[in-house]
Amino acid sequence: MSALVDKASFWNSKYVNSESNWDLNSPNPVFIELLKDSSIIKPGKILIAGCGKGYDAIAVAKAGFDVTAVDFSSFAIDFTRDLAAANAVKITLIEKDIFELDETVTGQFDYIYDYVTYCAINPDRRKEYAIKIASLIKPGGKFIALFFPVEKRDGGPPFGITLIDTYKIFNEYLKLEYSEKLTNSIKPRMGREVLQLYKK
Repeated sequence: MSALVDKASFWNSKYVNSESNWDLNSPNPVFIELLKDSSIIKPGKILIAGCGKGYDAIAVAKAGFDVTAVDFSSFAIDFTRDLAAANAVKITLIEKDIFELDETVTGQFDYIYDYVTYCAINPDRRKEYAIKIASLIKPGGKFIALFFPVEKRDGGPPFGITLIDTYKIFNEYLKLEYSEKLTNSIKPRMGREVLQLYKK
C-alpha cells in the first residue's frame, strides 16, 4: 500500500469513488483558530501542501494571504479551482507531486501548511519530505503542521505518526517553536492531533 500512495491515480480513485474520508468538507477548525493569532501567522505567501478539495486554501485566501495550493490529484485541483471561483478568491494552483516542485518555488514561502499530507505520503519518504518542505520556506519562514493520526497503527493511509520520530526528522532542517496537543479538533480526531510550528 505504501507504494500506491506515490501515485496520483490512487488518490484520484479515492475522490471519484467517494472514499476521501480524510476530507472534512470544510476548513479545519484548528487552522481557522490559528489564523486569528497574528503573533503566529499574519498575511504573507503561503503554500498549502496537498491541498485536497481546497477548503483551507480558500479560508486563508479570504484572510488576505497570497495562496499557492499544490496537489498531484487532478480531481483535487479541479475541485479547488471551482471552489475558489465560487468564493471569488485568487489561488495559484499547481498540479504536481510536491516532491517534484522545482527551483522556481524554492525559498519562496513565508509559510507552508500541512494537514493530513504528511500522514498520507509513503513513510519511507518522510525525511525526503522534510528536506523538500525546508527548501521551499524562506529564511525565517514557518512550517505549520497539524499532525494526524498521532498514534501507533498498522497500515495506512493514514500512516501513524510518532512525535519523537517526527521531531527528529524535521529538527534536522527546521527549529521546533511550538507544540500543542490540546487543540479544538473535530470530535473523532480529538486527542489524536498535534499542532506543531517549525521555523527556518
